[in-house]
Amino acid sequence: MIYATLITLLSLLISLRISKNIFAPATIVSGLWLFCILAFNLYPHDLFPLKGQFYTGISIWVGVFTLSCLLTQSIFQKPNNIDDPNQSLVNLYFLITIITFPYVLWNIYNLLKNAGLLNNVFYNLRSAALGNIKGLEEGTAKNYFAPLWIVTYLIELQHFKKERIWIFISLLLINLSWVFLIMSKLSFLIICVSTLMILFFKKIIKTKIILISLAVLFIFFSYFQMLRSTQSEINNKELNYDMFTLYVLSGMPAFETVKPNSSEFFGQNSFRFFYAIGYKTGLTNKKPARPVLEFINIDKNNKTHTNVYTTLYPFFKDFGYKGIFIFAFLIGIFYGYIFKKATKKDNPMVITYSILVVSLVTQFMNEATLTTLSFLLQILIFAHLPYWVNKKITIQNTVEN
Repeated sequence: MIYATLITLLSLLISLRISKNIFAPATIVSGLWLFCILAFNLYPHDLFPLKGQFYTGISIWVGVFTLSCLLTQSIFQKPNNIDDPNQSLVNLYFLITIITFPYVLWNIYNLLKNAGLLNNVFYNLRSAALGNIKGLEEGTAKNYFAPLWIVTYLIELQHFKKERIWIFISLLLINLSWVFLIMSKLSFLIICVSTLMILFFKKIIKTKIILISLAVLFIFFSYFQMLRSTQSEINNKELNYDMFTLYVLSGMPAFETVKPNSSEFFGQNSFRFFYAIGYKTGLTNKKPARPVLEFINIDKNNKTHTNVYTTLYPFFKDFGYKGIFIFAFLIGIFYGYIFKKATKKDNPMVITYSILVVSLVTQFMNEATLTTLSFLLQILIFAHLPYWVNKKITIQNTVEN
């Protein structure tokens, strides 16, 4: 514990000193894991104790991630995409959004109606989203329009104009409605955090407001968990678990149960996105790893179960400590680059980083960069297109003149 605490603390101090920004990726990651380590050892709970496997793994992750982030941020980057987006394409985004959302809403309603699941709607919406209902194994959460919806909303927020207030409100309501259709705390967190981050980059709000908002969110999530639970669970008081222990601390003892280099084939978990594409196109017969992992017991009284294993899980299971080192370095470069571009007021990178911050602050649960690579690529493309189109038009006009 001592060496892991010292490494995360040192990483935090170095990142704060160099980045001078509490929302820099290295600051978030090192600060998050320092908090988690201290909380696990100071907060009362009955979880199994942590051993060397977790402490060694997290020390490698935080130290290497911090180093690669800061090295990338130190490289000079030219400011790009600092002008307004192409308004015609932004309007097209909005048009697609208001057309596709009613379609998705109607489709989910019909699925629940035909399955006779309109009673206890909140619980059944979540079960349908995860594919836990017979006949709905695909899961309603697999919506390829959702990344476009959130990007369109954030573009409107980034370039807010009073005359488009109703468009902005419509986009916000559509995104919030989608959250309730799939009963996803993570999706709600993305909306809230990305909104706060853009307002922060625009210097409309300060750090204090963001921290207070995150505290309020945790309280809201406690109520949200009850909404999507069964009435029997509520009546039998099965929800009287400690949400902080279950959601923040549980992944750490769960990681202790992971065996290094135990995947069935090369990069089974780390490269799930590529295996998914290869399997669907017939390029490989190897099925991609299931995104929802198995539940295991993690406490002495056999009352607490979890299926989250921290961000270290795929890399450690596939390649051991070496995998943690390599992917910490590569992912650190990725986040360092996006953050540096965002600080240079690169509009699509501000939007992208505002969304990806959630991947950083939820590392205590699972890995959410490579395992959600499809979502990430869609965000990057949708965020950049309106600015690229404008840049291309400007270059063409300059050449013609």
